[in-house]
Amino acid sequence: MPVSDFIAHHVERVHADKPAVVNYRQEAIVLDDHASQLLNEIKQVFSTKTAKRYGQFNPDLGDHPVAAWLKDYSAEKMPFASLSQRLTEHFVVLLDQTELPFQGYLLFWQEANAEAEWLYAAHLQQQVGLVINSHLEISQTQYADLSHVGFCGRVNLSHWRDGLSDKYLTISKNRGDRILQELFNQWIGFTDTVNSSADTSEFLNIVEAYAENLPEEDSKDYRDKVVDYCIEQDKQGEPVVYKELSYYLDENEPERFQQFIQEQQPQKKDELIPDKTQLRKYVRFSGRSKEISIQFAASLLGEHIEFDAQKEQLVIKQLPKSLLSHLKKHRS
Repeated sequence: MPVSDFIAHHVERVHADKPAVVNYRQEAIVLDDHASQLLNEIKQVFSTKTAKRYGQFNPDLGDHPVAAWLKDYSAEKMPFASLSQRLTEHFVVLLDQTELPFQGYLLFWQEANAEAEWLYAAHLQQQVGLVINSHLEISQTQYADLSHVGFCGRVNLSHWRDGLSDKYLTISKNRGDRILQELFNQWIGFTDTVNSSADTSEFLNIVEAYAENLPEEDSKDYRDKVVDYCIEQDKQGEPVVYKELSYYLDENEPERFQQFIQEQQPQKKDELIPDKTQLRKYVRFSGRSKEISIQFAASLLGEHIEFDAQKEQLVIKQLPKSLLSHLKKHRS
């Protein structure tokens, strides 16, 4: 996906009683192989984070400065470098109102393809590591800490400008930094419009209802295909479009599953932002031989059920009441 603009600014605040120090870059960063690799890796981290939230600019905040600046930028009244500097200045003003220490780089870049344009903002930190140099001596070096990318946000500029969606803004934040999370929300002016956990739970209930109408030998394969498809979409950072999922499940009757979803949903929806935690709980393990049949939810593994890979044994700590009662009667 082509990147049209890319720039970074450095922000550092060591002491709570002193303002942040900012080093602004005046010109765009050249999009060479190193820059492209960095952005691709940040996007990969962003797309695989489970704590993403989906929404829009909070309408209750009125004319929020970020939305106003984006309007000027979209109307070509403000160059990209100026937009990134305004955004950084706004962040620093809010940062100085807290007692938070802060260090790192604020990265901004824009991408576009035939379908839409996106604007990204990300917080990237550096770490100190060791390296053996050309003289075979050990020395310190700094490197981009891609394993701990901080907050990141993405605006679908096309959907935002044209009013095509109320979930054009996607954000992710590190867990634990509550004050920094609140600062990030205030900076962007974000508000949720999607409850992915509740939506996924509703979707899985519909999946289960659909499975009950299938032959037993087909229902497990169907459930697995649904979950695998949703997890793969989540890895790619893409929503689950019901029309595409329906075709994936049954090429002979490509609209069958989609129609069932629409009949079951209280409010008609065309897609799902999947919640990975809910999907993992839904995954089921099963196996059958002539003498035994076993099936259980993946969420029980490690809690009520333990698996010893070396001995190839399952230990079930909490039996279903009906099975327990049957076993006791049989033994007596």
